Amino acid sequence: MRILAYATGFGGVAVRVTCEGSFSLDAGVPVKEEDVVLSHAHLDHSRYAPGKRVYATLPTLALSRVLLNDAKSLDPSLPWEVQDLQRSLAQATFKPYGSPFTLKGATITFYNASHILGSSMIKVECGSKELLYTGDLGTSSFLLDHWNNNVPKVENLIIEGSYMCEDRPSAKKEWAKFYSYLKQSLREGPILVATNAVGKAQEVLKFLMNHSDSLPLKNVVLEGMAVDATKVYDDMLEYLSRSEIMSWLNGSRKKLMDFVVVPKTLGERKSLAKPGTVVVAPSGSLSGGMSVWWALKGIRYVTMGHLFEPASKLLQGERVEVVDPLGNKGFIDKPDLHLKISRHASRQELFNFISKSKAKRVFLFHGDEECLRSVAEEYGFEVLEEGREVEL
Repeated sequence: MRILAYATGFGGVAVRVTCEGSFSLDAGVPVKEEDVVLSHAHLDHSRYAPGKRVYATLPTLALSRVLLNDAKSLDPSLPWEVQDLQRSLAQATFKPYGSPFTLKGATITFYNASHILGSSMIKVECGSKELLYTGDLGTSSFLLDHWNNNVPKVENLIIEGSYMCEDRPSAKKEWAKFYSYLKQSLREGPILVATNAVGKAQEVLKFLMNHSDSLPLKNVVLEGMAVDATKVYDDMLEYLSRSEIMSWLNGSRKKLMDFVVVPKTLGERKSLAKPGTVVVAPSGSLSGGMSVWWALKGIRYVTMGHLFEPASKLLQGERVEVVDPLGNKGFIDKPDLHLKISRHASRQELFNFISKSKAKRVFLFHGDEECLRSVAEEYGFEVLEEGREVEL
């Protein structure tokens, strides 16, 4: 088995695997192979999958439809058409966790990666060689089971390193900070939570649902692409946590979409801009979408996790000009609160995963290059850099 790293940075990832034939793990950048095995739906892993033969879990396909249709509408120059996406989805092979299938002489199995709904670690077996590719590895969740008790043992491991050199505060403390903020501020006016449409938005909704009885919460408004993504979460019950499944079995489960208001007009939105309302809206970095429209109304807002421009500049204290979907321009100031909440595994979790995998050869990718090189040197790992080809 051979691997070739097409790209392994934050902009997009893809790794070619050759057994009897070649296929690509993810397609966040253009790939030559016609067969693409997707770890999950986020665009840095799926952007160039349309037009290919795609293999993934069912939620990954459903969320990819949402994300890729939106990507094409925002960037018509992407080298595929909506018809290519439709064809790939119609012909896709979808497999549940733990159900092996064959491709180009390799046996492939998906395992729960706990990052977003349907996200997968991908185990590849070619003859006597084994490889585990984590995709994006997740962390604790209100909606998804953790991977901790289901780490495959392999000889070769390719593991993401987004937080390999950064210790985050505990998620429990960050959510507690969010609760305290809402408890105090919701009585004074509406609160915007600017967040990613797929993954974080659903976690925020579940948190608000869990604490709705103890917060001065009257309405939860859901906006944009997060609406379609949340519908997928509601529909794909078997990929949610065991606690969600058990609540369904005993008749107590409440769907996320039953908890929210989806406004259709600007008038509805303005009528909801009052104390007790929390608005959950993409984009999380305020680069576009309805989060910008709400922020320009001057309401208090919260951000979370790793931010790109313009929100990253706001955290540095800069005042930034933004444009909402209607073309309105204006300046916004830094958020009231920034929470270090992520859907990526923490540094401790990443090292725990490596230990549990028993891998003899560990390749790091999808992280800060200087960090990954430092960790690789200290622990005897390797960095899977763009263009590197390895015989396993």
